[in-house]
Amino acid sequence: MKSLLTILFLFNAAVLLARQNCSITLSGKVQDESNRILAGATVQLANTNQGQATDAGGHFRFENLCKGNYTVLIHFLGYEPVEKQIDLNANKELQIALTLSEKLLQAVVVEDRATGTTPGTTTTLGARVLNETSGKTLGETLQQISGVNTIQSGPAIFKPVIHGVHSQRILILNNGIRQEGQQWGAEHAPEIDPFVAENLTVIKDAGAIKYGTDALGGVIVVTPAELPVDEKTGGALHLVGNSNGRAGTVSGLLEGSVKKLKGWGWRAQGTLKQSGDSQTPDYVLSNTGFREQNFSLATGYHGTTKGLEVFYSRFNTTIGILRGSASSSSEDLALAMERSVPQYTTDFTYHIREPRQEVTHNLIKINGHLQRGRHVWNAQYGLQINNRKEFDVRRGAALSQRPALAYTLYTHTLDAERETTLSEFHSRCVGLNGMIQDNNKIDGTQTLPFIPNFRNYSAGIFWIEKITREKVTYDFGLRYDYRLYQVAGFNFQNKLYKTQFSFGNVTATAGTTFKLTGPLSLTTTLGSTWRPPNVAELYSLGTHQSAAAIEYGLLLDEITSQIKELKGSSVKPEHAVKWVNTFKLAQGKWQAELSGYINYIFNYIYLKPRGITDAGRGPFAYFRYTQTEASFLGADASAQYEIVTGLSVRMSASLLRAKDERQNDYLIFIPSNRVETSIRYEKKTERKREFYIQARIKYVARQTRAPRVVAPHQILEAKQQGIDLFETDTRNFDFMAAPAAYTLGSLQTGYTVPVNHTKLNFQLSVDNLTNTRYREYTNRMRYFANDIGRNISASINFTF
Repeated sequence: MKSLLTILFLFNAAVLLARQNCSITLSGKVQDESNRILAGATVQLANTNQGQATDAGGHFRFENLCKGNYTVLIHFLGYEPVEKQIDLNANKELQIALTLSEKLLQAVVVEDRATGTTPGTTTTLGARVLNETSGKTLGETLQQISGVNTIQSGPAIFKPVIHGVHSQRILILNNGIRQEGQQWGAEHAPEIDPFVAENLTVIKDAGAIKYGTDALGGVIVVTPAELPVDEKTGGALHLVGNSNGRAGTVSGLLEGSVKKLKGWGWRAQGTLKQSGDSQTPDYVLSNTGFREQNFSLATGYHGTTKGLEVFYSRFNTTIGILRGSASSSSEDLALAMERSVPQYTTDFTYHIREPRQEVTHNLIKINGHLQRGRHVWNAQYGLQINNRKEFDVRRGAALSQRPALAYTLYTHTLDAERETTLSEFHSRCVGLNGMIQDNNKIDGTQTLPFIPNFRNYSAGIFWIEKITREKVTYDFGLRYDYRLYQVAGFNFQNKLYKTQFSFGNVTATAGTTFKLTGPLSLTTTLGSTWRPPNVAELYSLGTHQSAAAIEYGLLLDEITSQIKELKGSSVKPEHAVKWVNTFKLAQGKWQAELSGYINYIFNYIYLKPRGITDAGRGPFAYFRYTQTEASFLGADASAQYEIVTGLSVRMSASLLRAKDERQNDYLIFIPSNRVETSIRYEKKTERKREFYIQARIKYVARQTRAPRVVAPHQILEAKQQGIDLFETDTRNFDFMAAPAAYTLGSLQTGYTVPVNHTKLNFQLSVDNLTNTRYREYTNRMRYFANDIGRNISASINFTF
């Protein structure tokens, strides 16, 4: 709470100081060449993080600015962007005329109307941040946003967490297609290469309802750049090296247009990564290396009123799981959680042994759009083929080479919508979505299937309305979804069971943005959404290799009762009500944001620790999916001040309190409170050379709102005496106390040099500058080892 009070103090101080020293107003009007008003155009002041959308009359207004030079950037869908240099010494009014572009944006764009959400709830990482974090995973990159954390399984597997929830409660849109893999596991990272993205957008509420259920926590939008339509051929080459893991990354992109076919463009992109074992300050994390080979191809036509695009990507990775997380006896497991150095620790190597994951994800997308008068019709089809294999430490060399878990998931999606501009103040979007999934076990594992074979039939319809007034913007959305599961699997007695059941429900959202006095705005959004339980939550049965745990689903009792036809009637879908309020201030040299939220989830499904058990291949911590009522109450705050031209300081904080309301208890693996401070200096010369240097300090508090601790040796001792510690005591617990608080420092610098019509960028960074020993509470490998130590990264980026 002290951290939040500090941010609030700076927030108020910003207002007072800016009012005293800066009082210049920059205003203007945006229209096209035919004098048509362009409401909703984006106007930004570069290098200040100030931006706004034009009102119903096409007007914008920045108040309380200081004297100086500003770069004004104006963007609007279907028009060429405009950049203006302004020397601001007194109040100034601009008249901006945009020129119609020869191309329209792709069918799915990161825009308020397209996602059906209010702008105050979204945060976008642009090209600069993505360049500075090149080589990192999607989850690591998104941690740049306040309120976004990760849940980890070692140094190579990061899964995004938004306001305390993750996995099936976070909807990821990859190039307009909802990402569908075996994402039910907390240790199953999204199969997405960040190098394909031009920007990443996080929506922290349930507002993007046009894409279906599951957005209880938020939405992540991965958007590639538009295909080029000019006759030039260009591209980029990225080289990244890391000291920790002795890792290397090579990523390249080549794009151009078809000279004889105006409007046609193409792009080819590929990435190669390899890392050996990561290292803590004291020892090697054996078997934590990874390999990755990705590529994508795209081609399409974009005209003034119509367009068509075809996209294909392939993501392939092999990831090692810490060898010390697998034990041969209950006693070894108890000792593994108490060791100072993990068991089976060896010298550094690039070799990846068991346990490990091998994952391949293919995506094919075809989308098109057509404009007729005030209507724009969009349609797209997506096919995803996900292959996942998980290898365990098994007795016998032959068995070790066989996957213990192996599945192929086919996902077909179809989306169609019509966007209508009713007036310059009013727009509407209606549409429908359909999805068919077919998941099948790959033969030859010689194990009981962890999840059964299933088919998933889903369909939904939606309606979104956006109304703009002079100082208020309203967003409303409503949708209905239906899902049917057909399931077939085997229980412990190798008896076949079959299930068919369905879920249906309504999602509704409403949001309003108020332009308050001066530079202050308030956005409030309220959403009621739901999601049906996924098959893993219902039917998990046995050892989950990548999680180093044994997991059982909600329907375990029905599975083991030898009933051939199951109904699943005891399981209810999750239903969430989330309210988010965001204040934004952009005044002079200050920018600040304060966001508070409450997310109450009925029938919340989570993995609850239940003890230690043996599945025949060694003992593991035992978890079972359980339903309860859960609340997530939190706040995100950030403030930035430009001390002098080019030198700025930034602070951010994320606070979260989660609770098991039904048992009046705490939940496990909830991100702890954290505060981050950075100072950055950047300079651009007249010769277009750019330099920056940035220092950052992050403090992560100990999670004091964690469940009670019942250590493995206590469970084993009670078991030897014939006592079940959890027979009557159903409170949540953890096998190990939450780790201590920690502070990490980092340093980063970069230099960009233009060479003729190309650009060369050099970057050097150091993470965990002081080589601090620490354990992150949301890292599932914290039971066995520390997190990684110092990492020095160097990169060269060549753009042509």
